[in-house]
Amino acid sequence: MSPPPPVRMRRPSVFAVLNASPESFSGNRVAADDAADLAEAMVADGADVLDIGAQSLRTDQPELPVEIELDRLLPVLEAVRGRVGPGVTISVDTYRSRVAEEALRRGASIVNDPSGLRDPEMADLVASTRGAGPASIVVAFNPGTPKVRRPRDERLDDPVEACLRFVDERIDHLTRAGVDPGQLILDPGPDLYKAPDESVAVLRAVPRLRSELGIGRVLWAVSRKDFVGALTGRLPHERGAGTLGALAAVDLQDRDLIRVHDVAGTVDFLTVRAALRDGLDGPLEMDDAIRYDPR
Repeated sequence: MSPPPPVRMRRPSVFAVLNASPESFSGNRVAADDAADLAEAMVADGADVLDIGAQSLRTDQPELPVEIELDRLLPVLEAVRGRVGPGVTISVDTYRSRVAEEALRRGASIVNDPSGLRDPEMADLVASTRGAGPASIVVAFNPGTPKVRRPRDERLDDPVEACLRFVDERIDHLTRAGVDPGQLILDPGPDLYKAPDESVAVLRAVPRLRSELGIGRVLWAVSRKDFVGALTGRLPHERGAGTLGALAAVDLQDRDLIRVHDVAGTVDFLTVRAALRDGLDGPLEMDDAIRYDPR
């Protein structure tokens, strides 16, 4: 194996998707028995955060009872936490405060709520974690209802202004509940009750969103999304190059997080990006073992 390149690796955190839901559009659901192995492989590939979800937001699937979501999630979370150790952050992908609470009790420290805090108890739950180990909360711009598909003729008058109003209201609700601003992560919400062009508009406006909302960290959940498919004509599993194209174009900062399905490919992208942006700390040599593809 080649030694690590002498790259000044200031980079965003890689937020690896670990599905415990067979309904997921990306189709890579993992059972508890295999979860620990997959998590270990993702960490070896460079994942900093493991985002575990047990209910897909697919609108062609019914909403799960909370008990089924918990039954799917908790065995996977416990298996992963036991294998990867405390050095790897665990996130729970859920819009239900009861599910988030159980996950936080078992070692999760980020709540990735794609609904935009529809559960009225979520803010109080996150506020209750303030202290030695406060949980972070992802504040997503989702103007719709979970599991409800946007009618094709329904449009946002101004997607960016709508995002500013929506997220500002959520921030006010969270801070009134006692959540510290440092716990907040912004998700512009590509594909969440938006047309593909609306997703593009909001992603392009992130510099303005950061400034006006006062949220420093952004979660870039662009991996395999519909706006990439609409631009490229590709199926979800074919959208890797389009995903990296999105990451190359947006206001990606080192304090951000990137939610991805392809951990190794994303880390390669970030490594080359860091080298060309920041330079190298020493000589860079090519290992002859990887100079050519095997015949």
